[in-house]
Amino acid sequence: MSFYVGSLLFTAIASFLLGGFVYAQGRGKLSNASLALLSLAIGSWCFGQFMGEVVGPKQAVLFWTRFNLAGAIFIPVFYLLFILAFTNQIEENKFWLKWAFGAAGVFLLLDFTPWFVAEVAPRLGYRFYPVPGVVYPFFAFYLLTFFGVGFWKLKKFLESSRGSSRNQARYVFFASLVGFWGGITAFFPVFNINLPVVSHFALPLYLLITSYAIVKHNLLEIHVVIREGLVYSALTIFFAGFYTIAILLANRIFQSFVRANEFLAMILVVFASVLVFQPLRQRIQWGVDRLFFRGEYYYQKTIKDLSAENLKLYRSLLQADKLAALGTIAAGMAHEIKNPLASIKGLTQVLPENLEDPEFIQKFLEIVPRQIDRINRIVEDLLTFGRPQELIITELKVSEVIEEVLRLVENQCQKAGIEVIKEFRSQVPIRGDKGKLSQAFLNIILNAIQAMPRGGKLWVGCREFKEGEVEVEISDSGLGIPEDKISRIFDPFFTTKEKGSGMGLAVTYRIIKEHGGRIEVESEPGAGTTFKIYLSHGAIQN
Repeated sequence: MSFYVGSLLFTAIASFLLGGFVYAQGRGKLSNASLALLSLAIGSWCFGQFMGEVVGPKQAVLFWTRFNLAGAIFIPVFYLLFILAFTNQIEENKFWLKWAFGAAGVFLLLDFTPWFVAEVAPRLGYRFYPVPGVVYPFFAFYLLTFFGVGFWKLKKFLESSRGSSRNQARYVFFASLVGFWGGITAFFPVFNINLPVVSHFALPLYLLITSYAIVKHNLLEIHVVIREGLVYSALTIFFAGFYTIAILLANRIFQSFVRANEFLAMILVVFASVLVFQPLRQRIQWGVDRLFFRGEYYYQKTIKDLSAENLKLYRSLLQADKLAALGTIAAGMAHEIKNPLASIKGLTQVLPENLEDPEFIQKFLEIVPRQIDRINRIVEDLLTFGRPQELIITELKVSEVIEEVLRLVENQCQKAGIEVIKEFRSQVPIRGDKGKLSQAFLNIILNAIQAMPRGGKLWVGCREFKEGEVEVEISDSGLGIPEDKISRIFDPFFTTKEKGSGMGLAVTYRIIKEHGGRIEVESEPGAGTTFKIYLSHGAIQN
């Protein structure tokens, strides 16, 4: 079997396995289903080509040629469907999908007729290759058109996306380039184009890039538990090859010298395998960890290994943190309340002397209630932070909550010259307090708007991070937060702004914790800030 034929069989089997795996990991998700169908179409195309190479009669080759083209017909359709599902652009692109599926249906009906493939004949060094019928040039135009639309939609998404979505889109785009430009060379001999056919190199590479994106970057929110699986799969492959080669060599050596039987050779090979297993396992484990899981550790094992002394130290640090937080709150509250109290005190001191002055009385009636409201707001924020109200739990969709918050700040964004980019890729319901979550998201979005006084981009999105968990990402292109201050932004009364009580993010942090979630922040001065919030279904804390 030549490398060309072997690569076709490998790509076919790998495509079927990838498609089955992706579908099993996301039943009901259009993005997973469309990628599974795309993999099935690629696998059918490659398997048909493989069978065409190994069967003998010309008529059988013609059948398998038409079979592989049936798979090729649906590759651009399922590719376009996958890109639109992945980028959440289905609704606004139904026109393209209708035309794509309609054209695919027509070509499929014509596939097993001479109008599509007239016959198979020797071409440019190949034993048999399709001789195009009158419809085949239109098929080539169809391929280029709908692949082009898919590329264009993916490119536009790549330009507007941020964070992990952008990283995933890069891999999809790169894999698409490799698969398309490599795969299209398979059609060169059909049109007597004497250029190298590299599809048997490109398609396995396409599968490799896609699989890497799934494993390393959670493409389609697939989380693969494969650390040990990869190690032992590699060991299995190694020892299968090692055992076979060693048995053959041992038989040849021992038959030449002592005429020993196969049993002795097998014992020696097993003994050698035992000697090399543990060192080899450690080396493969190290390689897998560096390639796919750099920086990850078995946290449960690490926690179990903590000594009693370390646990005592940890509890002492927690107590110190509580005392420090109490001191911060007391100092911050004293500072925030002192200013409005000073205003009220000053006015009341001169009030007896100005009782007959209408202008002073009007000023007094304006300033004093405003300062009292300010004190009241500070106290309410502090109570919310320290002794939160009972949550009103309902089932809700995070995307709908964010949409309502964005409508509240729509005019503010327009006046500030801020472009709002939305990417809602999750409709997974969670249980939570809609009002509290709205407050948490509003606090972060308002901070983002205030960080862009000269305009910029506000990117808001949500996606299913893993089963039952939603990731909300809010990014801005604003001033950013200095590195030495990031660790303090959730502290009560801490603020980097000239105006503000410093309670907004502290309250947000408390709300997210009450919902059993977590919040992370990344920032670079001058480049912007990204908040990531993780919420799961049924994780409400008492």
